[in-house]
Amino acid sequence: MPRLYVSSTTLEPGLRGDEFDLDFETAKKLVRVLRLTAGETFVAFDGLGGEWDCALTHVENERKNFKARATILAPRETKPEGRLQLSVAQAIPKGDKMEFVLQKGTELGVAEFWPFEAERSVPRLLGDADDGGERATQRAGRWRRIVEAACAQCGRAQVPVVHAIGDFATAVSYGTQGGRCFMLDEDPLAPSLREVLTRAPLFDEEAPADETVRIMLLIGPEGGWAEREREWAERYGAEPVGLGRLVLRTETAALAAAAILQWETGDLG
Repeated sequence: MPRLYVSSTTLEPGLRGDEFDLDFETAKKLVRVLRLTAGETFVAFDGLGGEWDCALTHVENERKNFKARATILAPRETKPEGRLQLSVAQAIPKGDKMEFVLQKGTELGVAEFWPFEAERSVPRLLGDADDGGERATQRAGRWRRIVEAACAQCGRAQVPVVHAIGDFATAVSYGTQGGRCFMLDEDPLAPSLREVLTRAPLFDEEAPADETVRIMLLIGPEGGWAEREREWAERYGAEPVGLGRLVLRTETAALAAAAILQWETGDLG
């Protein structure tokens, strides 16, 4: 059965027992792409942990005028989030690589994304005097739609938070509050993530099974970290770590580290 993100505001009438109108893009996907007709069912999730079986009650598909109404049939049991509350602070890479990180990171259980401009980042979206920051706003909106679609595909009921594009100082200061922060570093002298986790595991052996741990990953740009960024991270207590003998691309490093951490917590594997 098709599964789609529907905002809690849109679903509100349905939760009261009334029919509700789907927005244009959702109606278009159900009616034009998936070819659903009145009476057929789909799954709606609100990104906040709720999920419901729904049925279309009315559809319109004339001259690109896509409209659809639906009703909630029954709530569904949702999959709980894992023990790892993982945030990824990613220096914005070139092209559409950020979209790849968001999509695959969502599949790997990332709870929050913090896109930022590093000193050596190639894309410069902040402080653009020509458009008043419009490009950054549009990009962030597209990124949020990407994680919604990724959640629909992978079965997550909670949509990750995609924060507004910021700077490195904001990301690192947030990431070192109330949890551990790993700074992925290509420096050959940096200890491996495996070594660091062996020396200081994510969980104590006597930790209860439902205990969660908060982790932030700091991922640098294609050109690597600037020295003052390393100094800033060290000042805030971030732990520099490597991922082995191979040098990974920035978008690959984020996903490899996320998978390792999910394995360590038992949420992957």
